[in-house]
Amino acid sequence: GRAVIEHFPEGTIVSRPAGGFFLWVELPAGTDSILLYEKARKAGITIAPGAIFSARQKFRNCIRLSAATWDERIARAVRTLGELARDMV
Repeated sequence: GRAVIEHFPEGTIVSRPAGGFFLWVELPAGTDSILLYEKARKAGITIAPGAIFSARQKFRNCIRLSAATWDERIARAVRTLGELARDMV
């Protein structure tokens, strides 16, 4: 979670449910996670936009990230994703 806070836009909130392998990331209001998903995919990064977890299209400014492993490849992806997210704010 610290890497997300370090690289993502100011105001980003990260929660990690106990016992889970995913981080739930709430981006600043107005950030479109569907658009971030598309930009990330073009950069070779896969994320889950928050809207797919709601039948009513809630969580549009949220994403879910896998936190099962950590290595330099993942660290680079988090930095890149943070840059993409900052560019959107």
